Amino acid sequence: MKEHDMKDYDKQFNLRKRHPFGRVQMLGNEISSIFTRLKLSNSRNLSYGDTAGQKLDIFPSTKSDSPVFIFIHGGYFRALDKRQYSFLARPLVKAGYTVVLLNYDLVPHVSVAQIIEQNIRALNWIFQNINQFNGDPRQLFLSGHSVGATLVAKLLEHNWSQDMKSSFQGAIMLSGLYDLSTLRQSYLNESLSLSASDVKLMSPVNNKLIASIPLLIAVGGSETDEFIRQSKTYSEKLTKEGYENQFMILERQNHYEVITAMGQPNNVLIKFLSK
Repeated sequence: MKEHDMKDYDKQFNLRKRHPFGRVQMLGNEISSIFTRLKLSNSRNLSYGDTAGQKLDIFPSTKSDSPVFIFIHGGYFRALDKRQYSFLARPLVKAGYTVVLLNYDLVPHVSVAQIIEQNIRALNWIFQNINQFNGDPRQLFLSGHSVGATLVAKLLEHNWSQDMKSSFQGAIMLSGLYDLSTLRQSYLNESLSLSASDVKLMSPVNNKLIASIPLLIAVGGSETDEFIRQSKTYSEKLTKEGYENQFMILERQNHYEVITAMGQPNNVLIKFLSK
């Protein structure tokens, strides 16, 4: 790849430089998350695996057999933590969902392939245990932001049992990356260490889903061209393959504002879930 192309991808993915107030937004979300944990009943740092990163937080619904909303954070596979997203639980619990926030081990302690395997393990744990937290394992809704959306796509490609496959009721992918070759051609690959074969195997654009469920693929209108392109291209790919999906551009929202907006009552996410 030519040097100027490499630099262009660096600009596309260096979101802190592009959105300097993003850190302020994230801090606001963390403060809101602290208040959410104080206000709502929750069980934190439940282990679904045997390493430090394989933990999840659950905010149970007040009613038994409630639908389950599962959220996977982003951070380019190398940063962020579920506790920064507790604020998402408030409107969802109010709407009648049991909410699960996932953590996973981060690069460089594990590879991206291992992160995918950890998320598969987490979903199995949820399916087997969520009834203890007023959740209905037959009503699972998956969601993720940034590479969390990438991980949602990978979960929907996995060869699940029929019982598990039929439990998926919908998925929301926010500001995702579905062609990992662009990450490989950026500064991020210094830590991700993605090979050409990794990219071919793990990029959702190269694979098919195992179930046809309602999908929302959304991206902020103020995000970088590459984030918008990847969401649009992935949506078009799914449509051609016969998978029901809704593509949405969230006007005047950048990568940070997209997720912050999901913590508001009656947000786009809740409206999609209630259809």
